[in-house]
Amino acid sequence: MRHSYLALLASGMWLMTNAHAADAPSITADIPMVLSYAVQPVQQFNQQLQQATQAQASWTASPETISQHYVGKGFELINAQQRNGRVITYNLRPQTDSHPQMLLILSIDKYQRGWKVSKAGLSWRCHDEHFYSTNTCELATHQP
Repeated sequence: MRHSYLALLASGMWLMTNAHAADAPSITADIPMVLSYAVQPVQQFNQQLQQATQAQASWTASPETISQHYVGKGFELINAQQRNGRVITYNLRPQTDSHPQMLLILSIDKYQRGWKVSKAGLSWRCHDEHFYSTNTCELATHQP
C-alpha cells in the first residue's frame, strides 16, 4: 500500500524536510524528504519484541536498538527523534547496482512494559532524484 506525503503530514506522524539528508548520513542528519512510502508489516515483529522484552533481551532497551533489529543488516540509523512518547527512526541502506537507496522509517511508541512499533514505511530514492518515494527506478544493467 502506498501513502502520500500529504497523508504523512495529515497524520502528524513524520515530518519530512531537507532532500539532501541522505548525502551525509549521521545520527544528527536532517530528515529526508519523503513523497510516498510503502507500508511494511509490524504485527509479527511486535510479537517477537514483546517476547524479547519479557525475556529482557538487550536489544529491546531502546528505540534505536529496536529499530536496528527490525531493519536488519545493511541499514544505518541516520536519525532518531522523540516526540510525545514516540520515537521516529530513519534507517538508510546505500544504493547498489541492483537496488536504489532505501529509507525505512519506523514509528516506535513507549508503553508501560516496553516499546511497540506502530508504523513502518519503506521508500527509496532513484539515482537522479533528491527525494524518497515509491516511484519506479531505472537501475544500471550489466551487459556481457
